[in-house]
Amino acid sequence: MKINIGSGFVNKNSDYINIDYDPNTNPDYLINLEKDILPFDNNTVDAVIAHHILEHLGEGYFHCLQELYRVCKHGAIIDIIVPHPRHDTFIADPTHRRAITVLGLQLFSKKANKLSRDQKFSSSCLGEYYNIDFEILTYKYIPDFEQINILKNMSQFDLESYSIQHNNIISEIHITLVTVKDE
Repeated sequence: MKINIGSGFVNKNSDYINIDYDPNTNPDYLINLEKDILPFDNNTVDAVIAHHILEHLGEGYFHCLQELYRVCKHGAIIDIIVPHPRHDTFIADPTHRRAITVLGLQLFSKKANKLSRDQKFSSSCLGEYYNIDFEILTYKYIPDFEQINILKNMSQFDLESYSIQHNNIISEIHITLVTVKDE
């Protein structure tokens, strides 16, 4: 089974079960991701699309990640796209409640949590705290289309470094997580 959370009008996918909070989008399931229990059995989901949804979640963000972890099988892929927190598209939208970053999602990796403890880093061990485990498989910074000629030959590392010093360089972050469970 494959689910698409926050499908809205634009991101619907006919190969996925589409989930949204807004009844006007006519989703397959009408669900509030911040508080509702996903109507799927444990370990039944192979893939999740989460495009432009996680940044809209407030305190229910943790509940949503716990529910995704519960329903996902070991090895399930979660495909995430979010606006970059230093881009005007993130800043200008008053419904954006949370910056989603690669480092922030890494806090949900039990492997990274163990490394933080072993190295005595000051880091929130959210994977251990919430008993969920996601590893980052890949991530890619998507340059702003108006900056593309300046940025097109930069490596991902250089692009990330440059964006720390300047706003509106990266418009989106595309992150792929894998669910880690004991088999």
